[in-house]
Amino acid sequence: MGTGAISSLLAHFHFHQPDSKALEIFTLLFFFLDLVFFVLICGATIARYCIFPELWSTMIEHPTQSLFIGAFPMGAATLINGALTVHQTYDFAGRGFLYALWGLWWLDCAISFFTTVGMLYVIMTKQRHSLDQMSAVWLMPTATLVVASSTGSLLASALIPVNARHAQLTAAASFTILFMGLSLCLMVITVYLMRLMIHGPLDVNLIFSSFIILGPLGQGGFSILVNSQNVKALHLVPSLSVEAIQSVCFCIAWALWSMGLIWLCISLASVYGVVRQQRVPFALGYWGLIFPNAVYALLTVELGAILESVVLNYLGAVFSGFVFLLWAFVFTKTIPAVWNTTLFYSPCVSKLDEDTLALFANQARFSGE
Repeated sequence: MGTGAISSLLAHFHFHQPDSKALEIFTLLFFFLDLVFFVLICGATIARYCIFPELWSTMIEHPTQSLFIGAFPMGAATLINGALTVHQTYDFAGRGFLYALWGLWWLDCAISFFTTVGMLYVIMTKQRHSLDQMSAVWLMPTATLVVASSTGSLLASALIPVNARHAQLTAAASFTILFMGLSLCLMVITVYLMRLMIHGPLDVNLIFSSFIILGPLGQGGFSILVNSQNVKALHLVPSLSVEAIQSVCFCIAWALWSMGLIWLCISLASVYGVVRQQRVPFALGYWGLIFPNAVYALLTVELGAILESVVLNYLGAVFSGFVFLLWAFVFTKTIPAVWNTTLFYSPCVSKLDEDTLALFANQARFSGE
């Protein structure tokens, strides 16, 4: 997710020369790096549950690790975004490739919908939660619809010169899943604020998840802005004023950007309060910093482009540069952690008893033989 968001940031970077080869190379580099990461992680995940099928139910019942199932459709959505950028900007492939991406997007929407509804059902029936144990990770299942909506808005824009009816269908579906996901996310954010006010900042192991809130706010605002432009181009609402709808969409996007700004400050304050007391060891959770900040920077860039605002353009460039440096830092720290395997920690496995772990080990040994 984080690497794919960097690719999107580069594709929308405001300050660059037309036909910049350097920007083209970096955009393609991060897209293919994102593709490699996605294939490797999916392959490892499939192998894990094929070798140890018992782990699936254990993971689903875990109150924290199961929420990260939502990362799969969101990671896939960043790949579709990157491939669409390659198709449009660099004239890669033809109409068939565009429709292949369109089909993959519908599949991603279906997975996102079932992830949202399915995980909410699991949370209500299979898991036990309490307010003091809540974190912003609760947003992961519901944010999948918002991210899929953002991809749909970009696809609808690309489909306009190809097939207006398909573009209209895509834009309508994108708006629908956007408001589905965004409404749920705003409810969860409200509960999370209450949790912070009653129980204080998160535990040191989850403190960086505070920034996850920027994800649905930034991606939701970006989706609304792009979809509002599609409304004008497609004449989706002929009986209403297109300018009025665009104004309403812009106000919603600006409100989401403003909410993101205050939550950025709250998250920084929470991190400061924890870090000043104890060190935060490097873990996989560091990667959770990148995607939310990247999509919030993307919304800032898009607002600057629409308003032709110098302040927002420079602010978006600063945010983008910060996110890129953050990605470079986390990526550099990840390489040795992968090599010595300290990065690979599964909370649900650590709760299994020794007899179960011994059974899994014997199964792996017999499979190897």
